[in-house]
Amino acid sequence: MDIQLLRTIWLLRHGQEAPERPRPLGGHLTELGRQQAELVAQRLADYPITRIVASTLHRAAETAQIVATRHPSLTIEYTEDLWECTPAIPPHLAEHFAHLTPEAVAASRARLDSAYQRYFVDDTQEGMTLLVCHGNVIRYLLCRALDLAGEEFARFDIFNCGLCRVDWKTVLGRQVTGLNDAGHLPLGMQTYG
Repeated sequence: MDIQLLRTIWLLRHGQEAPERPRPLGGHLTELGRQQAELVAQRLADYPITRIVASTLHRAAETAQIVATRHPSLTIEYTEDLWECTPAIPPHLAEHFAHLTPEAVAASRARLDSAYQRYFVDDTQEGMTLLVCHGNVIRYLLCRALDLAGEEFARFDIFNCGLCRVDWKTVLGRQVTGLNDAGHLPLGMQTYG
């Protein structure tokens, strides 16, 4: 059986964010966050990335800009569709999310379902797309890629500048081929904030 890679979507969580989070666009990267972004940029430098799409929230946009320095022929596409949100409420964590209205959760879910359709289903171009976004967004999109219920998103966690990878292959179809890859980050630089 001859299996060929058709296309890849990388999901990259932003680098560590400064603790102060001014609204509406969130905080900027810390010095550690910039170092994490530089290390993941080095990790991705030799991959033939054909498209970079980033959340417009500061921490993701800054991370994308650092990675894009290794791919100077690409222009970053910015979108609010990849903003951090809570797209589902896991029953065992309902207390933690009690401040969210059902309408807000439904709107977040609809936005990410639309992003999934755009970047995973409708996007038939070959090549490698890098989505630079946020923890909940990545976790939810992985659930969609794996045909899991959205509430399962809380069962994954992603390091700052951790990478996930979804490949489309002939015969085998869609596969998650990387989950929270942080081998490019020394142990003391692996954070979640």
